[in-house]
Amino acid sequence: MSRFDRAVLALLRAPTYPLTVREVEDLTGHCRRVHFAAPELLAEREITPTFWLRLWIPSNGQEYQRAYTVTRVRPEENLFAVDFVLHDTPGIASAWARGAEPGAELRATVYTGELLALEDPPPKGYLLLGDSASLPAINEILAALPADVPARIFLKQQHEDDARLPVYTRDGDKLGWTTAELTEAIKDQGDLDGWHAWVATESGVTRRLKALLQKQFGLPRTAIKARGYWIEGKPMGRAA
Repeated sequence: MSRFDRAVLALLRAPTYPLTVREVEDLTGHCRRVHFAAPELLAEREITPTFWLRLWIPSNGQEYQRAYTVTRVRPEENLFAVDFVLHDTPGIASAWARGAEPGAELRATVYTGELLALEDPPPKGYLLLGDSASLPAINEILAALPADVPARIFLKQQHEDDARLPVYTRDGDKLGWTTAELTEAIKDQGDLDGWHAWVATESGVTRRLKALLQKQFGLPRTAIKARGYWIEGKPMGRAA
């Protein structure tokens, strides 16, 4: 880690934890789930929906930060998982994930950032918009929602096998994978009065979806949580 990064992390008081790969499973040909043992992290941090961390990925003698959502937490075993999208042209993180084996070690830094806080009382329903990169967070939101609060999930399909990825829907939820732009896919959603929306996909698409939800559906800003998970053609992270 560079002197600059150490200074920034110290200023933010962002703790760094050791992780050890325990299990590896391929969900599809384009997504690999890596289960990490992280007893120190799980002992100190409460894992809530959309909780994320920055992994320090080694490559050519350097480490690179990449942000990932924590999913499939098994506190009794001190385990959680991270789902890596395996790009056709591998980036640093997907290249590491392709070669990950039990026993491999990484470091993870946890920042105090904005997470989804479920409302009490809850809204009438949730509109969840994303893709394979944000699906782990969507699954954790679905797991945390009250059973009587419905969700509509629209996911951008980037690979043919994306539709085989596990989506943990509940009775009453509606799921749609689409090859069209998400702005087109949601145009016929009708009345969303009293609903909330959570949006996480490519940065430019996220901005357009947020604008559409406000202008066409009349959702107030306070009812929309939107975050650009990635930028087309640009890696998200920096070298140490």
